[in-house]
Amino acid sequence: MRHIRFLRETDRDDILEIAKHTWEGHDYLPYSFESWLKDKNSHTAAIEQDGHVIALANLRVIEDGKTGWMEGLRVHPDHRGMGLAKALTNHVVQNAAELRLERIRYTTATDNLESLRLGESVGMSRRFNLGVYWHEKPDEILWRYSTEDIASIEADELIPSLLESELLPLGIIVLDWKAMDAAPDALKKLGQTARFWVTRRNDVLNAFSLGFSRMAAGGPQWIFTIYAMDDALFLNHLSHHVAMASENECNTLFGAFHEHYTRVLKGLDWVSSEYDGDWALTLLERVL
Repeated sequence: MRHIRFLRETDRDDILEIAKHTWEGHDYLPYSFESWLKDKNSHTAAIEQDGHVIALANLRVIEDGKTGWMEGLRVHPDHRGMGLAKALTNHVVQNAAELRLERIRYTTATDNLESLRLGESVGMSRRFNLGVYWHEKPDEILWRYSTEDIASIEADELIPSLLESELLPLGIIVLDWKAMDAAPDALKKLGQTARFWVTRRNDVLNAFSLGFSRMAAGGPQWIFTIYAMDDALFLNHLSHHVAMASENECNTLFGAFHEHYTRVLKGLDWVSSEYDGDWALTLLERVL
């Protein structure tokens, strides 16, 4: 018999088993598991069968109770194709409605048609795409590009110019596959984890990027997102984050950016010839 219940500390071994089969063992689940259990704003649902968790998904309430963020939807490979992902997604959406949230969001890979159809089946719609790129051993990248100054900035200084700029799609910031409205409170909270950098031309904000280091299965990872008005600005900030990854002794580099910069990436000597720019993320949303 299967049933949906809340995740427990005693489910650790089952979660690690599921994570082993996700992203070739590079899943963030082992590092999120404990924080979800401790977080009063996280509501993690698990499907149990024969005493073991075989699927799970987390609903995290963010933005002062306005948004439900769906993350960590996983089904053990031995139990896929049985409708468990659909059951969990329906459960999460229902939970969000019962919590009186304004909307529910999540991101997925643009080529993950099953995930896109799943979201759309519960009334979610696609809002926008961002290109993404993954690179191992960033300390081996000798390339650097610098034509304009990049300045570190605090949230309080950033807020006015960022909100007035046209850099952000729909006024939403994405970092590490997570999205939030670029509201002052959200930026301040984001600034507790990430660092912000900007480039201005004639006192006008023309590029904004953010990044941070986190632990992943393969060791420390540098995560970043770049919003830029042209190719040169994109390359400036990309070079900066490559340097930050090396400076922070990160084993991998993972970033997101406007899709049209995939062509710029493909022209760089250190980018693998296998990179075709087709891998991207899609933000989905449903207003409740």
